[in-house]
Amino acid sequence: MNRILIIGSEGFIGSAVARVLRATHKIQRADIVYGIEGEDYHRIDADAPDFAQLLDVTKPEVVVNCSGAASVPLSFENPSRDFRLNTLRVNEILEAIRISLPSARFIHLSSAAVYGNPTTLPVSEDAPAAPVSPYGWHKFYAEQICREYATLFNLQCISLRIFSCYGPGLRKQLFWDSYQKALKSKTPQFFGSGQEARDFIYVDDLARAIQLIIEKADFDGRAINAASGTMTTIREAVETLFGHLGEQYTAHFTGQARRGDPDRWVADISYLKKLGFSPAFDVKTGLERTAEWLNASD
Repeated sequence: MNRILIIGSEGFIGSAVARVLRATHKIQRADIVYGIEGEDYHRIDADAPDFAQLLDVTKPEVVVNCSGAASVPLSFENPSRDFRLNTLRVNEILEAIRISLPSARFIHLSSAAVYGNPTTLPVSEDAPAAPVSPYGWHKFYAEQICREYATLFNLQCISLRIFSCYGPGLRKQLFWDSYQKALKSKTPQFFGSGQEARDFIYVDDLARAIQLIIEKADFDGRAINAASGTMTTIREAVETLFGHLGEQYTAHFTGQARRGDPDRWVADISYLKKLGFSPAFDVKTGLERTAEWLNASD
């Protein structure tokens, strides 16, 4: 049983990681959210987080950083804020680990956005980075910082390039937006052609992948893909969700691309498979659970 500190524990991914890992590990949570109860919760100052003090109090064997900004459009509007939350904060956490607890292992939640528009599919971890958004660049910078601390200071780091994570509780991005549009119209409109494709991973599958990484992965500064290994078009995904919502909807695609959105993604997850990972949820079953939550959220 490892002592695990989850930074950003009250967010969509962080809360799922805490829920899944609590069964087999000792969990400590940390976030900027006020009013959270429990001796295992530690509130962080959003403007001036003291990560060294947090490490001193919690003394984790593993730190999982689930904090940061997670919006490509907002990264274009305010790239400085995105850099601060997705790059600078990672550097601050690693520096605190280097000084206060160098034996701790560190998992950085990166993003498939570092790949941009890959030239070959499925995209493997050795594909060149070519971000098409500030968000993607900032996640890539943070990966480089992890490699720096692994190479120069022997810290145990790993970056997890998450593809399109979804599930109950996510109040933004494609499926939440699709639901909000469906509340207003039986013929909701979407950017793109609908033939753009993503590799969707259900949030509980991602949490289980993180569990396997903690137990079996090589923390040598590497970056690895976290995905299902299956490509689904945006049209298919939206129509699957609508089919589970219980009413008839017809999705219309404008053909207009949105800045920062890549065309087609599917991941090579060979490394995760070597650790024993196999997704428990396909898009149909994952979106069925998501639709149940959406219908209940009214």
